Amino acid sequence: MGSVLGVADFSLLDSLDSGAVVLDSGYAVRYWNDWMAHAALIAPQDMLGRTLWDALPKGTTHRLRDVVEDCFAHGIPGRLTASIHGSIFPLLLSNGRSLRHDVVVRRLAQGPEPLCLIQVHDITARWEAQEALHRNELRIRAQLTEIEAIYRTAPIGLGLFDRDMRFLRINEALANMNGVPVDEHLGRCAWDILPALRPVAEPMFMKVFETGEPLLGVEIRGATPRAPTVERIWTEDLYPLKGADGAVVAVGVIAREVTEQRRLEDRERLLASELHHRVKNLFVMVRALAGQTARGAGTVPDFLRIFEGRLSALAAAQEMLVLAGETGVVSLRQALHTALAPFLGDGDRVILDIPDADLPSKLAADLAVALHELATNATKYGALAEQAGQIALTARVDGLGGVPELTLEWSETGGPAVRRPDCNGFGTRLLASIVEGHNGRMEMDWLPAGVVCTIRFPLDRAPVPE
Repeated sequence: MGSVLGVADFSLLDSLDSGAVVLDSGYAVRYWNDWMAHAALIAPQDMLGRTLWDALPKGTTHRLRDVVEDCFAHGIPGRLTASIHGSIFPLLLSNGRSLRHDVVVRRLAQGPEPLCLIQVHDITARWEAQEALHRNELRIRAQLTEIEAIYRTAPIGLGLFDRDMRFLRINEALANMNGVPVDEHLGRCAWDILPALRPVAEPMFMKVFETGEPLLGVEIRGATPRAPTVERIWTEDLYPLKGADGAVVAVGVIAREVTEQRRLEDRERLLASELHHRVKNLFVMVRALAGQTARGAGTVPDFLRIFEGRLSALAAAQEMLVLAGETGVVSLRQALHTALAPFLGDGDRVILDIPDADLPSKLAADLAVALHELATNATKYGALAEQAGQIALTARVDGLGGVPELTLEWSETGGPAVRRPDCNGFGTRLLASIVEGHNGRMEMDWLPAGVVCTIRFPLDRAPVPE
């Protein structure tokens, strides 16, 4: 129990769950209860009779002294709070941490001598709770700021709609998809801005409002004010936003534009289909070349030599298809030089007169294989079989009649005497098949001086040379 000096009985102050200090008019300590003894680690006997200002560090009592002096002089009660004035007394908790406290000072009428009661209230728990609440508020504000920044700058479209399909929120990405500024969306009905999307999108939103279940990965196609004449494609996730009663109060949308992705996927499927078709045709061509070569070759070395030449021409033609890429065109000069490359190094025996024009890549590849076959036959039976023989290949592109037309004339001279064969050889049949496949026309003249072959192709994509 705390000790008392003088006649006043302050023993009841020991029952308080707070500190109690009584001062006389000379500021001497008349009472120092047990709570103060434990919190300040100063026994009552070490405080009684001493002035409070001498017993405690001056840095902790100067604010308290002003309040006590006013209380004695004018009877005015005072209050010091830890949040404003910091630590008043050097008090500690049982774990050694500083004890946060408020101080209330009031005047007591105890006999002829005025006394002053100083009450010290432990507010540590309340202060720590307030600090924790303040930290939580700061953390929540920071998280909300971060979420807002993510929402605003996310590279995917984000929006929120009420039951009347009015925009409650929208981010920059979705506004850009729509082609309308953010501010012009808010409060407006979605279908006023995006009428073309209403037939497909509105039933989906209503389903989420009615069922409270999200719709994930739905595909929406249509046009927006950003490009009114262009159909675009989005994959969207629709999710419900529910109130405390579980009712759906809004529906959010996460939109990702996949127009370019779908275009690339379609392109990939087209290329895969075309590759499958080309590979199939290539095997058919190789099989035909092998069969024809086997029937015409007398020995295995002859077969290998002829077959290797035909495969080389076929490989060069396929390379032209690859080099054409997405343009789908090949230079006419390149195509003919590719076809006749093995025969162009022997002086001026093969004369080319080729304009600067383009061919569709498929026609160029097929033509290269066929012309190589004609040149091979000329080497065995025609103009190139004699030292003085020549081949003249001329080409022109005419634009008369609307659709450009390619005319090729293959003319052999100086070779052995020519007569019409009883049956067409492989090269002639191949050339005829190619001409027919490209809607062309072919004329073969078996003149005594040599073969003359004239071929005409319609060229929808070939420009007319100047």
